[in-house]
Amino acid sequence: MLLPLMKSFLGNMDSAMKVSDILAKHDNSEEINVDHIISGLVYRLMVPMTNEEITESLDSAQQMIDKLYQSDSDSDSEEEQDYTENITFGSRKVRSNVCNCDICMKARVCLLNYHTYECKDPLALKFKQAIDTTCEKHQISI
Repeated sequence: MLLPLMKSFLGNMDSAMKVSDILAKHDNSEEINVDHIISGLVYRLMVPMTNEEITESLDSAQQMIDKLYQSDSDSDSEEEQDYTENITFGSRKVRSNVCNCDICMKARVCLLNYHTYECKDPLALKFKQAIDTTCEKHQISI
């Protein structure tokens, strides 16, 4: 029962990162930054995927899961490190770009409406809670 939930969550994350990449490119940024990632996550939470995007994201999630299982069997002991503990961004609001393409405009609208968004299913609620917790931890407001 946990595997399909994990697969769906990873699929959403993969899709959100693709949106974040588009936002970064349209912002003329050489790399994806925190604002692009948060905007991509919020966009993916609030804008439904097409059937093609769902299939692609679930396939990508399955590949990630397969790699995790393979790496677990390949290595006996790897110490996990939490690389996010010492990262601070200062107390600030998420910045959005000014591009007027469909995705960038929807991302700005999603950021504006994020606080009034009501989740329609448990997975969306988990996704929103993850965004909220991470933003709170790093003192970033949407």
